[in-house]
Amino acid sequence: MIKKDFGKELYINIFFLIFLFIGILIYADYGISIDEDNTRIIGFLSLKNIFNFLPQDFTYKIDELIKSQRDAHEGFETSGVWFDLSMAFLELLFGIEESKNYYLLRHFSTFLVFFISVYIFYLILFKKYKSYFLAILGSLFLILSPRIFANSFFNNKDIVFMSFVIFTIYSGILLLERKNIKYSIFFSIISALMINLRILGIFIPIVFFLIYFINIFYEKNTTKKNIKPLLLSIFIIPIFIIFTNPNIWSDPINLLVINIKNLLEHNLGIYTFYLGQFISTSNPPWHYSIVWIFITTPLMYIFFFIVGVFTIFKDLFRRWLEPQNNYFFRIFNSSAQQQDFIFLIIFLVPLFIAAYFGSISYDGWRHLYFIYPCFLLISISGIDFLRNIFNKNIKYLYILIFLLLIPTSLWMYKNHPHQYVYFNILAGKNFNKNFEMDYFGISNKSILEYVAASEKENVKLFNLSTTDLNLSKQILNEEDKQKIQIVGNLDDADYITNNFRDWNGKTKPYKFKIPKNFLKIHEIVVDNVPINIVYKKIN
Repeated sequence: MIKKDFGKELYINIFFLIFLFIGILIYADYGISIDEDNTRIIGFLSLKNIFNFLPQDFTYKIDELIKSQRDAHEGFETSGVWFDLSMAFLELLFGIEESKNYYLLRHFSTFLVFFISVYIFYLILFKKYKSYFLAILGSLFLILSPRIFANSFFNNKDIVFMSFVIFTIYSGILLLERKNIKYSIFFSIISALMINLRILGIFIPIVFFLIYFINIFYEKNTTKKNIKPLLLSIFIIPIFIIFTNPNIWSDPINLLVINIKNLLEHNLGIYTFYLGQFISTSNPPWHYSIVWIFITTPLMYIFFFIVGVFTIFKDLFRRWLEPQNNYFFRIFNSSAQQQDFIFLIIFLVPLFIAAYFGSISYDGWRHLYFIYPCFLLISISGIDFLRNIFNKNIKYLYILIFLLLIPTSLWMYKNHPHQYVYFNILAGKNFNKNFEMDYFGISNKSILEYVAASEKENVKLFNLSTTDLNLSKQILNEEDKQKIQIVGNLDDADYITNNFRDWNGKTKPYKFKIPKNFLKIHEIVVDNVPINIVYKKIN
């Protein structure tokens, strides 16, 4: 049993309250991602599938909302949709009419899920190490990951999924420790919700089931009492997967198969900019995700991760070579070692799938954000290993870590709300010439607000890149929204905007041609590199 220090608990609570307060203060600062209109409609389509079981009078409002928006992404019925369904329900419940408000609702809800996941991440670490310092340090690493932090406000796909991976890991650890029915049901519900967000998550409960079986087998404790929670969980998860996704109620087996097929054969028919050239999303190089992870993660976290991996493998080999170890798979001497192994598997397996099959590999590595918590958990294992080396000089290690966190914190503050364009020094000074920058079009909001503030009368904008300015208009206030008109013809434009995104793979980001009668008047800069520029027509 962990003995709690109530003085330290107070400081921990203050820490999380400050984090929540910061989120509340800034959640409205971020623009709309290019996926948010589709995911909103997916929510209403999902809601309609529920209301199909009710009288027709209940569906008229939903039908109106669906018709008022553009078509949702093809294949919506195979997506894990319960979060979007919840957002659609809240939008109807609160009677939200203005577009700005329903996108702000989504942004705040996404952050709130992330906030809870950071706290659960803290609990995972505290349970493992019995250390307030390591637990809060790991939480800080997660918060002070620039791309993750920024995405936690607008990316309801990848961040919500990542958060539920954290919830699943925590519930899985509890199940392995307690091996009872209560925790089996808890783990099953969380796992089902997580899998319904993205089918790839199915391998996480499989990992825990295998570890569970290995534990009871080598403990020679295969009693009915211990086996029953495992079998119950295996039975319950598929039921809850179907129950929490109304879009597959009509044909659950077939649509789940389609979902898995789409995962392995995912192809949007667009191009992404990588290592100085456009590559098709249908055939990315095997190292795509690996490179992206290592150029967009703070270097200190990478260093501790490498130390952590070394430590895990060192301990594994040491246990395999022990004379008293009669079984190859008898590899855990403690719960902590077991958890390290689980974290490593959850990190490596999706990375291997992405490299081998070439799937989920575009727009940076956002589709793999869900493995990042395990990356950080392994990093904290590396710090724990170094603590033993430093021994009496441990305070110097702590001081060094916090000093190295300062530059990252200041960078995030300086570049708010564009932390999602974070690159470390491994990407090079001219990262725009090698990698995608604002692929979500988040900076369009800031650009539109600047143009609206610069003009007293209506103004016409032309967008050189392929991100949708009409979508970004939806989060502006009504006055600015009415002032700005997006045009499809350059000759009609008063302003040109450009965030350097080209889905067609025709124009390199730094080689867009600007007419001579347009003058650059404003730009958003990250690390001396412009990520969005405004040009004004001159007479």
